[in-house]
Amino acid sequence: MIKKIAILFICLSSLQVFAQSYSMYKGALVVEANVGVDIYGVTLKEQTKNINPVKDTTVHNLAASSNFNFGLEYGLSQWFGIGIKAKFDRYAASKDTTTHSTPTVRGIELAAVVNAHVVHVKHFDLPIGLDLGYSSLTDHENDVANTQIYGNGFYANLHINPRLYIGRFGFNLNMGVPFINYSLTSNNLNFNKYILADWKAVGFSLGFGIQYRFLKDNAQ
Repeated sequence: MIKKIAILFICLSSLQVFAQSYSMYKGALVVEANVGVDIYGVTLKEQTKNINPVKDTTVHNLAASSNFNFGLEYGLSQWFGIGIKAKFDRYAASKDTTTHSTPTVRGIELAAVVNAHVVHVKHFDLPIGLDLGYSSLTDHENDVANTQIYGNGFYANLHINPRLYIGRFGFNLNMGVPFINYSLTSNNLNFNKYILADWKAVGFSLGFGIQYRFLKDNAQ
């Protein structure tokens, strides 16, 4: 297995040697805009407080969202880049059988990005990287009590982002494994007084979009 991986990296390195120009280089500025979908496995843990006896509840379910995201990356070299990303989520929600209302659930992720560009030939770039940052969730139940639930917490995403270039313009795919961890609060004072809630999600993301590369490679 180690021998196969070594052969793969030798082949990738050979591509760099024979390329006349690079899709990533020191000083490159890449702007990217994508749409996509996320599927999560969710674990919701609730614990009562200020009540005896304390009661713990754990619920496992699935969550799905569509998103729009955009990012900015700066090339530190042909092999590495750093950047920022903003992602805006709309979660799928079904009608509540008791209140007969459909919740509106939104999320936002803001993250720093680190990419390793394992392939960066003239018309193709293959970044593999990590997003680390902050995420927030807003759930409007749209019921008569105007119940709202809020989440704030940590966000991480391990991704691979193949990019195809036609000149400076190009198309890309984005596949990732995102992780989110929220502590939940509410505008319902009884919820905040008596319940501690923790929402964790690990999933798979798939998106596609466009990118444009600014600034010239002064080394060429």
